[in-house]
Formats: sequence, C-alpha cells, structure tokens
Amino acid sequence: MSTLLKTMLGAVALTYCVSAHAKPFTNEDAASWAKNYNFFCGKHDKAECESDKKTFIKEIQNAYAGDFQAQTNVAYDIHDYRKRDDVPSQIESCAWQTIVVLSNSKYKDDSMERGSLEERCKRVPGTQAETLYDALPTVRERVAEIKGIIDAHTVHPIDIEEYHFVVKRDHDEKHAGDGWGTHF
Repeated sequence: MSTLLKTMLGAVALTYCVSAHAKPFTNEDAASWAKNYNFFCGKHDKAECESDKKTFIKEIQNAYAGDFQAQTNVAYDIHDYRKRDDVPSQIESCAWQTIVVLSNSKYKDDSMERGSLEERCKRVPGTQAETLYDALPTVRERVAEIKGIIDAHTVHPIDIEEYHFVVKRDHDEKHAGDGWGTHF
C-alpha cells in the first residue's frame, strides 16, 4: 500500500474517531450560552429587557435549529442589547447577521439584510479596518462555527409562547400562530 494511501486512510480514520467522540452542540448548550450572554439594558425598560432576555434564550435555540426568523431576531437582539463599545457582542451580532445574509430562506429580503449587515459589521472604533471582517478574523471563525452547528442538526426548534409559535403547528417562526394555512 502506498504511503499516500496509508496517510489518507489514517486521516479518514482519525476524523471518524474524533467526530464520533465529539459532544454535539445541543439545545441545552444553546440555552446555557444565551443565559450567560450579557444583555445590557441601558436605554431599555428593565422589565422589557428581562422579558426579551427570556425570549432570547428560546430564540437562540431556534436560530441554531436553522429558523431564518429566529436568526434574524438573534442578530437584532444581540446588536440592540449590547454596550456600544463591547467588541465581542458586535462580533456575535455581525456573525449572526452574516448567517442571515447567507441563508437560502425564501423570506430573505437581500437589500434589507445587507443593510443590516453593513450596520452590524461596520468598522470597530480605534482600528484602521473598514469592517469587522477586516479587523478581526474571529467573525469569519464564528460564522463557520455557527454554520457548523446549524448544519449538524443537533439543536431542535422549540415552542415560543411569546410569539404564539408552536413547532408542530407552525413549522417556522414566520408562520407563528397561523400554521401552514398561510403560505408566502
């Protein structure tokens, strides 16, 4: 057997072994991440902020499950409930908005989503870079990480009472409360 073939087979075997033992990212992981996320209420009403944070914990799960509306809502909430100089939050908002822009969803409005992308990924104050992508390769890394979790299908959608969203009835958040009786 050639050295190249042995190397290729070894790489395949190693990849299989590592992936077989890797712990998948689950709903519990997504909820835990959201619970620990630092919502900054700032200009927002405290009760409204607390309510939005509870909904965010559910929304992040649906976003990782691949729901376009949830991904849009997560990008918005992270951007809206962050300190303006909090670069990690800006990176996270930019990454989620990038996921929205890359989506193949039939609900996507390209011009609106790209406008939001420009706003959420604009230059980081104090750097020479034009955008977060230029300043911090971590945005691209975070996008790849989020996309990998979504593509793994290990996070499943959940009901969100606040939006009257029932997974079995509505299928996606765009149909919340309506079921499949209304199609776009």
